Order: sequence, then structure tokens, then C-alpha cells
Amino acid sequence: MALADKLSTRAKYPFLPEAKEAFLALGFNLDSFRDASTKPIVERAAKRIINALHWGENVNPMDVTEDDVTELVSFPLAIILAAKTGDKYLQRRFALAEASLAYKRMSNEDSELILRIAREAFKINVEYDDTYPPYRYTVGLVDYLKSASKFNDPVWKLVNRVVARGRVYIESRELIRLLRDRIEKYILENIEKAEIEVGKLPENLEEVVKNIRNQIPERKFEDLTLKEGSSPEAWPPCMKAIYGKLTSGESVSHFANFMMAAFLVNIGLPVEEIISIYSRRSDFNERIARYQVEHIAGLRGSRTKYITPSCSKIRTNGLCIENGRLCGNIKNPMTYYKKKLRELKRIDKDKAQEK
Repeated sequence: MALADKLSTRAKYPFLPEAKEAFLALGFNLDSFRDASTKPIVERAAKRIINALHWGENVNPMDVTEDDVTELVSFPLAIILAAKTGDKYLQRRFALAEASLAYKRMSNEDSELILRIAREAFKINVEYDDTYPPYRYTVGLVDYLKSASKFNDPVWKLVNRVVARGRVYIESRELIRLLRDRIEKYILENIEKAEIEVGKLPENLEEVVKNIRNQIPERKFEDLTLKEGSSPEAWPPCMKAIYGKLTSGESVSHFANFMMAAFLVNIGLPVEEIISIYSRRSDFNERIARYQVEHIAGLRGSRTKYITPSCSKIRTNGLCIENGRLCGNIKNPMTYYKKKLRELKRIDKDKAQEK
């Protein structure tokens, strides 16, 4: 991380208040980027987005410039360029990559800077406290619940945490993980804001946006449709909820990905159509997705087809909707699906007879 190490804190973490102040002090506006002297900044902004498209969360933290101003100014400019593409997949991919980049950098920082980022950039109520190793920080209960509620892994559940005097003890890597999500959310919110507030771009920036759009990978899976009889209309609420997040490009937990794929395999959906659902994720990688889906389907590895996780496992992972109230007394999502499918077929048959 030699090049990154030469950068100032505000250039490495451009979401800090001091970075915003430095940017404003430089006096840049959109017309500034018509000048040939700003070409390195424009090129760096475009490269941040293109790197995100190609590498996602695997973006290289060493792929930076040595110039503080270029790194600092290219960040807000990249947000504007990403907003102007109008492509939600690209925008989520960019937010994911930038958040992952910050995550990798923060992993090598001291606790003082981590605390400063948490407090100043995201107003998190966090303190350094190594009373109970391996924990190094405590977070206020409200802030913890606000940040950790989206994680489905049982380790994040409050019942599995050390809590004392209204504060939750967390490890250094866990705090950095919470910050990564805050950074991703911050970038997406600023992209949405730029879509509304930023007007027409100078001609040279419009050309950059056009070139970025041409870099967006062909979404060859999006045109596939679910086969007859496997409509989400017959799926249990938990699967509908995950399906909705996946098709809108949101990230879901590892277990949620597994349970969704196992369910789709067991209702008979072809591998290609399952991959089509996952293709909208910001961290989508076709090779990895295909391997994982084929493994779950029993086409690779041990050749064992995985069953859909039980309702009790889904509940343990925090993915059950309204504690199963909407599903009746069932033990597995497949039971709901088969029952609902029969019900829908009966309704269709009755309608046909009426006609």
C-alpha cells in the first residue's frame, strides 16, 4: 500500500468532515473540469468507477495516485459521474468498491483514527475499551442496534454480545465492518442527491459519462424469465423478501444467499435462471455464482443436492417474516410453496370452469 501510505488522511478517507472542508476550500465546481489542468482529476474519477465495475469489492487499495488533490477531488466528482450514468447496478457497484477500499485501509490504521472516523464522519457513539479482550471498543446500544440490525449472522444478535451499562463490546474488525456499511450507505445517498441536484454537465464530462456507460458489462441474464409454475406468487414471505432485495441490487447475508439458492434449486428452477436473479447484486461475479449454484444443485463437488433450510434455521438467522405468522404451522418453506402452488392451480381451474 506504498502509494496510499503517502496520501493524507483526508485524501484516503474523503467522507471525513475535514476532507469536505478541504474540497470546498479548493473552490472547484463543474465548470472547473473544462480546464485541461484538471484532466488528471477527471481521469482518476472515471477510473474509480471503471475499477469498481471490473473488480467490485476486490478493488486494489494500491491503485491510487500520489497527488492528494487528485485523490480528494476525484471522489465527489466520481459520485456525480456515477449519478449521471443513471445505472443502479453501476452505482451500487461503485459504492461497494469505495466502501471496501476504505475497509482495507482502515484495517491498517490505529484505534485513534478509527474512532475519529466513526465519531466525526458518522456520529457513532463509540469508545475505546479493552476491558474484555478481544473486544477493543464499546458502542452505545442504540447505535449498535441501528448498525447491526441488517446483519443476519447470529453473532451480531444482541443476545450473543457482551453488554454492560448500555454499551455493546465489539472487536476492532467488527467496528470497521460497521463503518464499511455506513460508508456504502453514505455514497449511495450522495449519488441519489446528485441525481436530483446536479444539472447538465460540461461537454467533456458528458463524454466521460458516455464512455463509462460503455464499460458496463452486458447484463445477459436480465432477459431471462422465471419458468411457468415457479412464480414468486407461490413463494413463502421469507423468500419473497430476499428475492426483492436481490432483484433491486441489494446485498444479503451469506446464509440468505444459500437459503434462496437452495429453495430455487428445489422448486426446479434452472441454474441459468437462478444466476439471473443474482446477476443484479453489486458484488456479482458470474464464475463464482455459477460454481456456488451448481454446487448447491449437486452438479459439482460431492454431487449432493442441498435441501432448503428449515424454518427454525431461517428464524435463527433472523430471516423469518413476522415469526412465521403469515405461513401457518409449517416446518420448511417447501411445504408452504407446495401448498400455495396447489391453491393457485385450484383457483386457476375454478376460473377456467366459470368461463
